[in-house]
Amino acid sequence: ALFVGALDRAHLFKGLPVIFEALRQEKNVHLTIVGDGDERKAAQAEVVRLGLADRVTFAGRLPQADLVAAYQQADVLLFPSTSAAEAFGLVALEAQACGTPVIASRLPGVRTVVRDEETGLLVRPGSVEDLVEALRRIQNDSLRERLGAQACAWVLSRYRREQVLDRLEQIYREICASPS
Repeated sequence: ALFVGALDRAHLFKGLPVIFEALRQEKNVHLTIVGDGDERKAAQAEVVRLGLADRVTFAGRLPQADLVAAYQQADVLLFPSTSAAEAFGLVALEAQACGTPVIASRLPGVRTVVRDEETGLLVRPGSVEDLVEALRRIQNDSLRERLGAQACAWVLSRYRREQVLDRLEQIYREICASPS
């Protein structure tokens, strides 16, 4: 499993404690954490305290090419944010574009990026039990491969650069054409 995010106070809502608790219950999962920040040492200490040090790797910040490789090598991206402060989920889009399914929290903005049972699995925010169940389900090769393929196709059908630029240009034209 892969987690990508800033490890700082401003991003504590990203759900690492939920992931750690889920890993205590689901022993077949190894986690790689990509990211850095002022909370990294605390997260590393928590991993040791929980007895997870042999199953959690802190990779730090990665250059873009290495990040893409990490997405491609992962079986799943974990995105269990615990707050509606998670308004979109660029990391989830990046993972899906690489063919990696996502387990994410069922939050309003996140639901626009991760489609439950189509491109990933959605869980209740903060629910260790839901995350454990989703981790167990995603170990099914056919489910994981189906979700990954659908995730890549879905992202490419909606978020290619040309499509986004065309939509942005259309919005600007509509704004400029409307009387103020």
